[in-house]
Amino acid sequence: MIHYSHRGLRIPNMYNHLKLKRKIASHRDRFFHLPTTIAENDPFLRRLYSVVYLVLDDHPYPSTQEEFYHRTYQIQRNIRDLNLVPSQHKFLNRLMAETSVNLVDLWQGSHIITIDNGLLYDTWSKSPSAHPRISSHYRNIPLQQYGIRFRDHQLLFGKTTLNGSTWFQMEAHGFAPTEIYDDPNLAIYHGQDFLKYQFHGMNVGPFGFSPHTELTGPLILPYRSLKAARSRKFF
Repeated sequence: MIHYSHRGLRIPNMYNHLKLKRKIASHRDRFFHLPTTIAENDPFLRRLYSVVYLVLDDHPYPSTQEEFYHRTYQIQRNIRDLNLVPSQHKFLNRLMAETSVNLVDLWQGSHIITIDNGLLYDTWSKSPSAHPRISSHYRNIPLQQYGIRFRDHQLLFGKTTLNGSTWFQMEAHGFAPTEIYDDPNLAIYHGQDFLKYQFHGMNVGPFGFSPHTELTGPLILPYRSLKAARSRKFF
């Protein structure tokens, strides 16, 4: 797969973007949430359907504005339960301010590309909290990827090309081979998340699923420097 630099990326019309979200989510709901007569009568298919339903019903991507607001409230509550330290809250608040990503897309694992000339990657990779990661994303790009932990969850990030834009996504269970000695269960949990992704084709975030993957509809967002935004307030 060829990955283009940030110069080839275009910020989509937000109205069309919202319509696309509803279309994808409603398609998934229709396919997975309507049991058929065969599935109800066959013991094996009934068990299989129940597993599929549980997997996808664990906070599917919101398909209406009302669901979006409800999920936002639930995610805010989940974040409080994580008991993150102040520096982690500060990092996340700045990330959201500079990329305009919302809580649902961030915490349900949407794949996000921000048109920033790689500035966020350069900044985040120098953080003491960042540790080297490997992943299946952008395999053709010879550039180190990193992860930043938020309890059991992890923000994975890299660049679309060597001189491209920063991409990131929040993972339910981040995993690096060197971490298996500290917590062997991480490999199991990350493997389960990968199977879920393979099964229904959606990213698996800490608090739900997202149809916005690297290969299908990644979110392309503008970058807005927090310092520049603050300076404009004085003029």
